[in-house]
Amino acid sequence: MTYYAPINESVRIGVATEFPAETRSALAAFFRRNRYPHVYLEILEPLLSRAKLVLALATTDRPWPPKGIGSQSIEALGIAMIGSENRAFLTPVLTDLKHSTNLGLAAAVTKHLLENLRERKASSAGYLVRQGDRAVERAVEQAGFAKSDLLAATEFAEYTEYSATPDKILKTLELNKGKLSDVLSLALDGKQLDRLAIYHYTLTVAIFPYLFDISQYAALLPGLLDVIASLPPGGVPPGSPGPGLVGGGAEE
Repeated sequence: MTYYAPINESVRIGVATEFPAETRSALAAFFRRNRYPHVYLEILEPLLSRAKLVLALATTDRPWPPKGIGSQSIEALGIAMIGSENRAFLTPVLTDLKHSTNLGLAAAVTKHLLENLRERKASSAGYLVRQGDRAVERAVEQAGFAKSDLLAATEFAEYTEYSATPDKILKTLELNKGKLSDVLSLALDGKQLDRLAIYHYTLTVAIFPYLFDISQYAALLPGLLDVIASLPPGGVPPGSPGPGLVGGGAEE
């Protein structure tokens, strides 16, 4: 039994593509509790109504009343924005700070999101990685991702998309095997645990500067750059001003 077993047994994992008031309230509370409320207010919330978003949500429910504002609490979420050519742009799984080492929960949300993207026939799923950031590049390469033809630039750095089909990522991380309950409980062999840990924790560290509004240090951008979703293959050429950072970022 893992440390997180009691709460993981009560978590419900599902996918949302429509966002009623209860879900929006739970999302806002999640980002506020974790000290980056601006990410919801300035980035995610404006996109909920006008972008094609797929959210994998790990939630717990209050005993009573079972419906209404405040009825659900989000423990972790994974986000994919579907862009041109049915490409999915990913944001790493974000967990509540009380789940900072809950690898089983993060892996289960990853599995559920990728399986849903596979069912939706997403042509690829990818991350925007800062060019030359070898640690992050290696972490996603070990998960089956490869450098694609999409480039993006901000005022701080240039980024390359690393992508793969959802099915390839699932197979490389060995999340195509077994039940969701096995992943939640980390009933996995050592090699798979190592790969999942490198994947999740590296991406978490890489996205943290963006979440805490110091985007000039971000090794990874969230898949929520609105303009990226409509870019053709090739994206923004290196050296151009690019789309900038949705939600801004701290200026030096």
